[in-house]
Amino acid sequence: RWTNDKVLRTKFFCNTYRVLDKTSQFIIAEVVQKGSQEPVEIVFRVFLFSIFTKIETWQWLEERLGSITWKDYSRERYTALLAKRAQTHTLYTGAFQSPGPKWEYQETYRNHLLLLETIMANDLAGKLQKFKTMGDAYAYIASFPSMGDFKSYQLLLNLSYSSVINFSGNDFVIPGIGAVSGLAKMFGKSIEEAARVDPNVRIAVIRYMMETQQQHFRRLNLDFSGLGPDQLPMELADIEHAICEVDKYSRKVHPHIVDNKNKRTELRRNWTPSGDPYPAKPVLPDAWSHARRKITKSCVRIPAVEKRWAVEKILTHRIIKGRTEFNVHWYGYSSKDDTWEPVETLFEDTPEMVNAYWTKNFGKCYLSLKA
Repeated sequence: RWTNDKVLRTKFFCNTYRVLDKTSQFIIAEVVQKGSQEPVEIVFRVFLFSIFTKIETWQWLEERLGSITWKDYSRERYTALLAKRAQTHTLYTGAFQSPGPKWEYQETYRNHLLLLETIMANDLAGKLQKFKTMGDAYAYIASFPSMGDFKSYQLLLNLSYSSVINFSGNDFVIPGIGAVSGLAKMFGKSIEEAARVDPNVRIAVIRYMMETQQQHFRRLNLDFSGLGPDQLPMELADIEHAICEVDKYSRKVHPHIVDNKNKRTELRRNWTPSGDPYPAKPVLPDAWSHARRKITKSCVRIPAVEKRWAVEKILTHRIIKGRTEFNVHWYGYSSKDDTWEPVETLFEDTPEMVNAYWTKNFGKCYLSLKA
């Protein structure tokens, strides 16, 4: 028995290190490092998995598709498979909510597929490789419809297991709802009052805890082994997740300590030891060996996010004074909201969609004309 604490032995808690959680280990071995290592294919696989964050849904798709690739993606095929699966199983994780954009379909998974296509049409893989900081990458991901703070940050962490982005794990953090509640239980009303003055104070506290962790382990006489043979300390994401676990633990052990905003006291998920743990031997991402990950570029505040409209379809085009403009219909809006956009501007946002339209109407892709 590793602990005598009944709550820790019977309730579901995450690992100290996010990378060692079962889902993270699956992402590394089965989503990131398995299959084509082309950035566009990695981003497609990681985003698709992150929509549902459910291993069983991914395995079910893979068994029927053979391989999961953007090159062979078909909305009709994926819709049919997910519709069949949804009749008998839950598609999404129960660990957190994953709302989709309020677009044209009643089924959330169908709107999520449209979001996936929009993300891919905007060349997320190419843009991620050009961003100078993790905060910039986060702001771009969060600009898409239905991509909230927590969801965007979790996607970014999943992508960090790949070679598509190479930022330090101590660059950036977004406190999720569980961490916000955990901090309130740890520090009381003072942190809530401070956050009203400076919304970034929670980030500062998490960074402080990350930077001083060894000092506090010594103060508390804790023998903390670290991660792997190099005994790596906890990164910002690990601290954020640990604070969330404090919130969960407190619901049972200290029910009188209540966060003013999230008055949750239940802890529903039970846990029983498995005789066949996954994986048998945990692995760290190959991409973590990249030299750039050793350089920290601290982002001390939540980046400003400008929500974007998502292109549903290019309807037609016109040429005014030698300049080409596209008539664009936007997801979630009526035809009266259609706008005329310069081809150069639209190409920066949705290169695949512009190239497809240009090739169909002019016989060659727009990219070749720019070269």
